[in-house]
Amino acid sequence: MPRDVAPKPARPRRLPPGERRAQIVEAVLDVVAKHGVPGATVSKIAAEAGVSEGALYVHFGSRDDMLRAALDRIFGEMAELIGSSVGSSAVERLTHIAEHHSRMMQTEPDRFANPWIEFIAAGPQVGIREAVAETQSKAFALMLEIVKEGQAEGTIRGDLDARRLTWQYYTILWAENVSSLMGLSEYIDDGHSAYSLDLLLHDAAVEADGDSAGADRRPRPPE
Repeated sequence: MPRDVAPKPARPRRLPPGERRAQIVEAVLDVVAKHGVPGATVSKIAAEAGVSEGALYVHFGSRDDMLRAALDRIFGEMAELIGSSVGSSAVERLTHIAEHHSRMMQTEPDRFANPWIEFIAAGPQVGIREAVAETQSKAFALMLEIVKEGQAEGTIRGDLDARRLTWQYYTILWAENVSSLMGLSEYIDDGHSAYSLDLLLHDAAVEADGDSAGADRRPRPPE
């Protein structure tokens, strides 16, 4: 009688190069979120992606290239968040972006916030600080454009420094990122970030009559 032959283990499905590259980038983000940038070794990335270490180098020239591709993916998330904003004015678009960002921090922080903060926190010895700064600068430019559009359309006060207002806006989003990473959910869940945003945009907004919103109608703090 023929001997039983153990079945051969199934080979991983061969993916088209673009899909495999995207899978590796996802693995880089997952590993960075779990272990930080210094801990994102080639072996951990390969294990997370389910491929050999050699397969990584079919798609990327070096570990730094993998990290930079992950940063590009993070910027893509930022650009999508900003570009998908809706509203009849710049103030409404800024509000929509912030609300969407808050939901992301509450429901899927590992997709964006955690790896992004790990990239920011990585020391200069990692060798990607300039790439991190460039990623932030590109996202800042997109947000600054919305603020300037608001000033041009007359919904954001023209006497305000557009760059300063954009940085103030960013500090609220960054605080959401950091609080999410630290597990301090009350900053978002209890409405503290939303209140800070309301104060900022309320003071920056121009009412329909052409006047600024004024201190007498500022939002009330959360209970």
